[in-house]
Amino acid sequence: MTKPIPYFMVDSFAREPFKGNPAGVCLLDESLSNDLMQSIAVEVNLSETAFVQDQGDSYSIRYFSPIMEIPLCGHATLASAKILFQQDADLNEIKFQTSSGLELRALRNGEKVSLKFPNYGIIDREVPKSLLDAMGIKKINNSGYNHENLELMIELEDANELRNLKPDFAVMKASIDDISGVVVTAKSNQPDLDFESRYFWPWSGGDEDPVTGATHTFLTGYWSKKFGKTKLRAFQCSARTGILEVEVLNDQQILITGNARIVLKGEMTI
Repeated sequence: MTKPIPYFMVDSFAREPFKGNPAGVCLLDESLSNDLMQSIAVEVNLSETAFVQDQGDSYSIRYFSPIMEIPLCGHATLASAKILFQQDADLNEIKFQTSSGLELRALRNGEKVSLKFPNYGIIDREVPKSLLDAMGIKKINNSGYNHENLELMIELEDANELRNLKPDFAVMKASIDDISGVVVTAKSNQPDLDFESRYFWPWSGGDEDPVTGATHTFLTGYWSKKFGKTKLRAFQCSARTGILEVEVLNDQQILITGNARIVLKGEMTI
């Protein structure tokens, strides 16, 4: 029996509750075993649960989906920072250390939170026809692969086609076995947005993730080059939807900014 663990649910990349992407956050006084963290992630059954522990000059952070540990999760990092900023009005910057060795920075930005994340790239990679068929995709503009996140990227010509995709997730999962997920993206046809995306990850999390910070570690640079500008507005057109303000800072870093709403707080007793 451990002592009660402070637990929060936060809707990230949203100004109002029940939008964006919900993340669980556990604030730890002491380390938990991998098995226990995985069991908690299964119990709360959100796309990710973050486990955050104060290390003095930084916070360790680990991310678990109901299926496995995830190396990087943007919306759970945003959720964790939102809680820590709310608890300490004098705190303006937080350093997170991930289990995969990344150092992440969260900055207070009014009511929003800005996250300094790696600026990842993609390499060319063809998408199996069986995967495209499972997603109902006939024609693509481009495709690639991000090896840090083990994610495929598919660019479509039409944002309306992106919004109307109805994948067969079981067939998707059977069609390829060396990725954690696939992000499908397109130039937005909405005047105040630059690009849109949806993220499907039956291999490692759930069928569709509502709003995904990690995919924007390479989508930001990809679309920045196509548009010829460093600041963009991204929209994840899932059922819950979410808006991300993204910016290329340099070759190594991007900035992801978003709102978050704390919708639940309590204690977990295990």
